[in-house]
Amino acid sequence: MTELAKPTLEAIRVRVTQVLPAQVRTALEKLGEEQIWWRPNEKSNSVGNLVLHLSGSLNLYLNRNIGGFDYKRDRDAEFAERGPIPKEKLLKIFDDMVAEAEQTLSKLSADRLAGPSSDPERNTFLIEDLVSILTHISTHTGQILWITKMLNEGALDEVWMRTHKRLGGWRQR
Repeated sequence: MTELAKPTLEAIRVRVTQVLPAQVRTALEKLGEEQIWWRPNEKSNSVGNLVLHLSGSLNLYLNRNIGGFDYKRDRDAEFAERGPIPKEKLLKIFDDMVAEAEQTLSKLSADRLAGPSSDPERNTFLIEDLVSILTHISTHTGQILWITKMLNEGALDEVWMRTHKRLGGWRQR
């Protein structure tokens, strides 16, 4: 088990701090300010809301709970926002979260993965926290990409494969 801990932690770090954020950034680059805040109906989220939500969630569950960063979350505001928050400001919020995530994950040692969860009401082990965080960012990144593809046909051709190859999500052979 311990021989798998280090590559598992590295795989999570690469995806949470490089591959998936690159996909979110690429999607935001392809959208205009109005498109970032477009929603198909009042009960759905815009790309802007999803970016705010990912930033808030990872700042809480990863950067604060695991990394020890100071953060106070307003989850309701993440979904209530109707924008437009300028794209540059939205990217700064997201990039600041990613920078702290890099610091948090870089400080973790592989032997901590089997340690206690930072959220014992939900999980037993820290690895479960990290898998939940990775799943969460992956799910919402997929939603962001789908909305972007819907609004701009062809804008993100092969973005998933390109970012995995370029940023280390796939081992090069």
